[in-house]
Amino acid sequence: MWKWCQFYCILLIHISVLATERKTALDSPFNIMLLRAFRNWSFDAFGRTGMEEKYLQIARQRNKMQKRIPNYVPFPCNVTDSRSPEVPESVHKLRPGDIDVIAAMGDSLTAGAGIFADNEFNPNLIGFALGDSLTTHKESQLNIAESGAESADMMYMAEMLVKKIKNDPRINVQKHWKLISLMIGANDFCNEICSVSSPWSILENHKVDLLQVLRILRDNLPRTFVALIPPPHLKSLVDIRKEKSSFKCFVTTDVECSCLFGLAFQRYISIYYDIMRQWQILDMEIADYPEFQRNDFVVVAQPTLMNISIPLDSDGYSDMTYLSSDCFHVSQKTNARFANGLWNNLLETVGAKSMTWIEPFHKFHCPTLERPYLATALNSK
Repeated sequence: MWKWCQFYCILLIHISVLATERKTALDSPFNIMLLRAFRNWSFDAFGRTGMEEKYLQIARQRNKMQKRIPNYVPFPCNVTDSRSPEVPESVHKLRPGDIDVIAAMGDSLTAGAGIFADNEFNPNLIGFALGDSLTTHKESQLNIAESGAESADMMYMAEMLVKKIKNDPRINVQKHWKLISLMIGANDFCNEICSVSSPWSILENHKVDLLQVLRILRDNLPRTFVALIPPPHLKSLVDIRKEKSSFKCFVTTDVECSCLFGLAFQRYISIYYDIMRQWQILDMEIADYPEFQRNDFVVVAQPTLMNISIPLDSDGYSDMTYLSSDCFHVSQKTNARFANGLWNNLLETVGAKSMTWIEPFHKFHCPTLERPYLATALNSK
């Protein structure tokens, strides 16, 4: 009974989040206080899934976590000279260890509940979330990604991120090098694309949103490397539910992604797929705009998720252990694939970046004497 209670409470939370993310007449101080109280209660009631051992044990038993790496296995890269002898003046000569501050913007895929990792290149790194948390919690630090966020929410996020960075006493905005990851689009595909008169209009709106966001970051945060990550194409998720789906998966995917899973919109699905691909291409194009290729600020597209698909199980169907219990979000071992792919992208030259993922550590790039820097369009030539 408690499990079903948990399920329906979580469903209610999703419905509340997906109703709208932008400011409306309902966003009074009193209503916001009530919403935050409810979110905090639900967070405490259901636990911190990425930190509490009982939840980790369940994830291991269900094969939703990557294989454990023994402590005696060394990190794949030599981190001895990972930081430049002197702080670089140019973003095009930026090594992984030179990053002092890390931040993230996006939706629930970027919020990353249940993810756990250690620092390797800079033990004094500032900004990463200290554990499972909401954006209103101190532990979230500079990960301001919010479940349910859409492209139109990014400008507000950018303004809040700039404010948080400038008000953080640990950060010297002019001196410290910052890496900001930004990925958005999944909720636009799931909830916006079918609710507007012209589905194609979300592309033009996203272009306007993204340009505003990147200009806010550029004009306020010198010494910044923006990793712009095109969102995954969601056709693979739709195909999975066609293969096999439980009642719980049927309900959750319909609620969380009604535009793609709802029966009323199936006749438009091929159009939606084309729009998703064009969204990815648009992100790649905007990242290359000359206005975002400066000496102290750069935007680089990281396309590791563009052509991903869920691995197959022994029965020939998609392996559901790569998805979380709602059959829409991903499990920890999927995040491990994403992390490995993103890391490789950061070091791969522009124009030759991989556009899919593989099993963690099957290919793990390291900085070399010939190419010690995070790749930009300028240093890739």
